[in-house]
Amino acid sequence: MQTVDLDLEWVHLLLTAKKAGIKAEEIRRFFDEKALRVMQ
Repeated sequence: MQTVDLDLEWVHLLLTAKKAGIKAEEIRRFFDEKALRVMQ
């Protein structure tokens, strides 16, 4: 997956989460954990 695709997906998820009332911090934490798993 390219960085651009990931950025677009991130923006889309962020907007969707805002509509759903999810805090950006929670999403960021989730993505950080996901990224750590991918890098290992």
